[in-house]
Amino acid sequence: MGLAFCLAQEEAATYRHLGAILRHCIMSTSEGQERTEEMHSHTVNLLGNLPLPCLDVLLMPKVQQGSIEYMGVNMDAVKVLLEFMEKRLDRGNKVKETLLPSLNLLTESARIHRETRKFLRMKVLPPLRDVKNRPEVGNALRNKLVRLMTHIDTDVKHCAAEFLFVLCKESVSRFIKYTGYGNAAGLLAARGLLRGGRDPGHYSEDEDSDTEEYREAKPHINPVTGRVEGEQPNPMEGMTEEQKELEAMKLVNMFDKLSRQQVIQPMKIGADGKMTSLEPQELQFLAHQQFGEPNNSESDSDTN
Repeated sequence: MGLAFCLAQEEAATYRHLGAILRHCIMSTSEGQERTEEMHSHTVNLLGNLPLPCLDVLLMPKVQQGSIEYMGVNMDAVKVLLEFMEKRLDRGNKVKETLLPSLNLLTESARIHRETRKFLRMKVLPPLRDVKNRPEVGNALRNKLVRLMTHIDTDVKHCAAEFLFVLCKESVSRFIKYTGYGNAAGLLAARGLLRGGRDPGHYSEDEDSDTEEYREAKPHINPVTGRVEGEQPNPMEGMTEEQKELEAMKLVNMFDKLSRQQVIQPMKIGADGKMTSLEPQELQFLAHQQFGEPNNSESDSDTN
């Protein structure tokens, strides 16, 4: 046991020594921008393969004149990694191959180091002031990452969502606040958190003060789109109860038809908070329960 402990210590020391060398590489430049980017790309790939506890070497150098200090910690390397990630994001070429290594590295660093997480959150998710535009609209880094949350590639959208989720301390309410429920639904469904959830205990308590603009607008923010929207007219205003029932059953029949044709699959939130398929008979039952027995001729109609 003593020998194994010594080997583990020696191995950790080796990894940290390698991490320190890689930190020096990420902070260095080569001849020309192209070579510098290539060196930084290889460095990021190697850093991503280090054991997570050894990533603390990124923060170890003492704060000196000219260093970026946050909470008494040297954030020079983290800032360079963030800028490198955003540059790859803006380029938009082969996003999966070029962006994900740096995005994953920042995610894991933020997950295990409070100072890194808070620094990145300050840069990526500053106090919310823009409540008139959707979270995915704009040129801020938050907007760019939220756009990735609906990317066609599953790995890309998962990594972008995971990064923002970690910066939100894996708080469902905070995550929805910055991304909108529509954009957040994919990650929340995968984690069984569509019914909400509490902050995990492994995150320390941070202040989450809202801006005055957000506090004033909060009651009027649509949680699905994540922005303030004008009041929409009630489409059923002026309808009789019979007309409402008829329209509701038309909608049910439409969903039923599209489901049987495998165009869409109606879903529901299960007891575990995850999405499960909603069978046609369940859809009919819910409609009957909500609106009463429909007219059989309308219910059986499949001509529309």
